[in-house]
Amino acid sequence: MKQKKIYILHKNGANNHYLGLAHLCKTQNIDLKYREFSVASKLLKSITKANRKLFIKQMTNAFFLVHLLLSKNKKIILGIAPYDSKLSRLLWVLNRHQVFYHTSWTCWDKSFQPKKLKKNAHSVLKVWEKFIENKCKHIFTVTNHTKNEILNNYNLDSNKISVVYHSISNEFLKTTIHKKDNQKSFIYVGRITPEKGIEEMINFFSNNPDLSLTIIGNGKLKNQVLDKSTRKKNIEYIEYVSNRTLLASYIEKKTFLILNSHKTKKWEELFGMVLIEAMSQGTIPISTNHSGPNEIIDENLGFLYKEGDLGKKIKEIIKNQPPLAAMSENCINFSKQFTILENAKRWKKILS
Repeated sequence: MKQKKIYILHKNGANNHYLGLAHLCKTQNIDLKYREFSVASKLLKSITKANRKLFIKQMTNAFFLVHLLLSKNKKIILGIAPYDSKLSRLLWVLNRHQVFYHTSWTCWDKSFQPKKLKKNAHSVLKVWEKFIENKCKHIFTVTNHTKNEILNNYNLDSNKISVVYHSISNEFLKTTIHKKDNQKSFIYVGRITPEKGIEEMINFFSNNPDLSLTIIGNGKLKNQVLDKSTRKKNIEYIEYVSNRTLLASYIEKKTFLILNSHKTKKWEELFGMVLIEAMSQGTIPISTNHSGPNEIIDENLGFLYKEGDLGKKIKEIIKNQPPLAAMSENCINFSKQFTILENAKRWKKILS
């Protein structure tokens, strides 16, 4: 008997967003395949850079898109940014298939989106309306906020949308979390880029030597962080850590995780998987009040603040001495709903 397959079609690939689905497919003997639709530029890059691995990957993607034109009734989970004009071309390719949409974007009133609406905005919006209301078999959102936004702005039944969240990888699951030794220890994990509020972060800790900060990641501000870490004893820089077990051990040692995101014209912090990963280690999140963190964090699970108020919020926490041990325990318990096993259950409508 031929094995059933489900395909994830994404712009750049995001395998770690589908850990729960991968587990579900494994239990159901379904082959989960990952493909990308943004092929041309990457294919050219593979040729100019003589990157054989990238070339083979993009040829596989290209052949898959052609195969979709010649086949029918495949289950495709599409991951594409809201109001991307490429959707019309993709729907032509996907016309005879079962299409499911997966999104984490939290604003659907057309006032804020990652893709700028151009002169053909009306036709693009009509394509998206038809896609969401008619073409999609089902929509999977990463947050309840996203689900409600789509329901408020489009005409479709609430049963057509499921909230699936992202999943904590198994490396973050531990039976025992060690007690934090330093109540004034902080960590940041992620891209070292301006929109992550890196400069504000390192400037504050540079002026507060009694507080310690560890930064893990990579990005365009790496050299700036590296320079600060060599001159300030309380700031530590660690290059990007791919080993999830090692990353969990770094996070576990710290009392607080900082997510100091700054909103841009095209982006804000969405679900913020690092928040859940930190909580699973009993590390308490401190985050700007973007739409994603807003859904995750409440007064029992961490701290939210307005952009620009990072230093003010940290000083307030240190001064007020909230019950951190209880909050840490709350975080661990809260994070358990985001395990791979729990999220696998939320993907079950893909099997209908």
